[in-house]
Amino acid sequence: MIKYYYLIISALLLIGIVSCSKNGDKTESKVEVKSGDELTAKGKELFNTPSNLTGLKCADCHYDGTNKDNLNTKYFADVIGADKRQSVFAGTIKGEDVKSTASGTTVCWETFVKMGRQISPQEISAFSSYFASLKGDSKNLNYTTIALPKPDKLRLKEDQTKIAGLTPDIKNGERIFKETCGFCHGGRTVKHVPSLFEDFDGNLKSIVYHIRMGAKFMPFYPYEIISDQEIADISEYILKNQKK
Repeated sequence: MIKYYYLIISALLLIGIVSCSKNGDKTESKVEVKSGDELTAKGKELFNTPSNLTGLKCADCHYDGTNKDNLNTKYFADVIGADKRQSVFAGTIKGEDVKSTASGTTVCWETFVKMGRQISPQEISAFSSYFASLKGDSKNLNYTTIALPKPDKLRLKEDQTKIAGLTPDIKNGERIFKETCGFCHGGRTVKHVPSLFEDFDGNLKSIVYHIRMGAKFMPFYPYEIISDQEIADISEYILKNQKK
């Protein structure tokens, strides 16, 4: 009798385990669908979250289809279809690394936006999910820079000499400065950035260096985004408007 009692109890336990397993599968499936929506929403939130250290956010520089009024975004890569790109950061991040860095978001997070903490794997997934949700064609961007994969100081010197010999257009320099440089150096949005008219004790060589190489959380600008002539124009505008 005791033997049969234990057999019945074992059978009931087995049925319970199978039932829980099936219910668990259904619950997990629902969570996965909800999690996907949550990840996209989280990615959008992160994209528009400013850093406590700098005041910068991803949306300040990168176009996602909603921030076209920010002229600064036309000087940086957009994020529409960024999850489908074969390479980012001038070809220094390729293949599977594009996915694992959320199309280079990890670099921006730590180097330019400076969030002040390491990005989590879930946040990387959230950014990728948000980029994948954006409507529009994905573009593979091929940019030329002397900042990556390592600084080309010889080419920098050549650029400085060439730019010094160009005839600048100060009006065009003012336009470009107001569209992009002024976003950080205008004293409105970004923390701990000097005014180029009051706090900058530099010269044309210094301006060329910062635009082509980047510095601290200032990004570098490839040749396809800002030309040598445009750097000459920007430099003329800055240097002629400095307060002595």
